[in-house]
Amino acid sequence: MSNIFTLIIKNYKGESYELTHNYERYYVKSITGLTPPSAVINTSVSGSYDGSFYNSSRLEQRNIVITLGLKGKVEENRQRLYSIFPMKKECEIYFKNRNRDVKIKGYVESIEGDIFVQKEEIQISIICPNPYFETPMSVECEMSRFVPLFEFPFAISKSNPILFGKILDKPTCNIYNNGDVECGCIITINVSDSISGNPRITNEVTHEFMQFEDVGFMTNDVIVIDTNYGKMRATLHRIGLKVNMLRYLTDDSTWIKLATGVNTLSYTDIHKNYDNTTITVEYTPLFGGV
Repeated sequence: MSNIFTLIIKNYKGESYELTHNYERYYVKSITGLTPPSAVINTSVSGSYDGSFYNSSRLEQRNIVITLGLKGKVEENRQRLYSIFPMKKECEIYFKNRNRDVKIKGYVESIEGDIFVQKEEIQISIICPNPYFETPMSVECEMSRFVPLFEFPFAISKSNPILFGKILDKPTCNIYNNGDVECGCIITINVSDSISGNPRITNEVTHEFMQFEDVGFMTNDVIVIDTNYGKMRATLHRIGLKVNMLRYLTDDSTWIKLATGVNTLSYTDIHKNYDNTTITVEYTPLFGGV
């Protein structure tokens, strides 16, 4: 089994330990909790209708249980696990197989085992409050008004000219979310000169948008918009100060999410000061299981 996947744990100190391919100390007997966790469906009933009414739903937290067989110096290797997995402490699980390379953050709940058997095994239980796996590295792209069109191979003639690119009316970027579910993103707007206006960011696929009204930007201002679950905020960074931007957000705005598949994000402003702004989008695809 250990030849077809890799399991690495990074503890709260930032120390990484590979539990697979570590044949002199451990072998991974099983791992549970890698498939999607159960959903909680909240419903209500009425005395005059059959069945029930759907109210809301959510995913349960993820519980990953790693069962390790101990080899070599069994007592020493078992006690070594206590230092790798301190109780209550945060850790990150990195799992990689043929199709997916993901990580998830959790907290050590328990380390259990029977130390009076011939073939000793240890079970490590890790609770992951956020049930989604994510890619180890985030993806970043920049909104641009220039779209490159030149491709190889090519052949140029007078009757069949080739465009090197075209200029769009507004900065745009195409994002491919290859995860299992929609995810949030971090949108960063860097301002190179003093401008004013009503900046608006739109997901052309889902038609969600975030618009700020009557905002005056100074040179070197940086606006950071985080739409990830549990982290939603919009902050203006100016000369070492942080200003909450939510008061400038219009009432009909929504926190932009990236749907699975292709998303097109665009940036518009009433004064079209596109030459004075640089907009980047950073996102991390999410997965329900491996």
